[in-house]
Amino acid sequence: MVSFKFAIAFIFAFTFINTFEKLEAQRQKKIVVYNVNQHKAIDFIKGNQYYFAGDQEVVSDKLLMNYNIKPARVAFMADNQSSMPGVFYKKNNFFKFYNKKLLVVDSPRLYHPIAKKISVDYIVISKNPQIKISKLADIFDCGVYIFDASNAPWKIEKWKKECEELHLRSHSVSEQGAFVTDL
Repeated sequence: MVSFKFAIAFIFAFTFINTFEKLEAQRQKKIVVYNVNQHKAIDFIKGNQYYFAGDQEVVSDKLLMNYNIKPARVAFMADNQSSMPGVFYKKNNFFKFYNKKLLVVDSPRLYHPIAKKISVDYIVISKNPQIKISKLADIFDCGVYIFDASNAPWKIEKWKKECEELHLRSHSVSEQGAFVTDL
């Protein structure tokens, strides 16, 4: 009789925890910049839906996907690929997800200072572009500079030092792990 009561209590607790986790997952809104060596990989997650922005090779290579991306999607219960109309906007390398703005800098463009800085929450620097953080800081008012794992370690160190000198926040995915932010 005692073991029966224990089993019922265990089943009730398991069901309660599982239901709570599913409800939490349905309310989640995240941006994830993955640590995929030599590749750009970003997920925008809403509930169980995700939008992937990154190198096509990551999607087509099962080993890269199963080792780097899939465990996080399983943990976040994000199993439904979607364009997420209404909450997600993409134009070239600019993304807006809910009220957060993200810019991917993956080529050496000419950035000229402007009178009023453009506000972005995150700048992801990818693919070893020939840029200076100071030039980006002249144009963009950015919350966090994120250096993904597609960049050379010596370049990341150089950019981190620039960020420190300019008192800007930065995150190196290859050193600190994936950048995950809740909205």
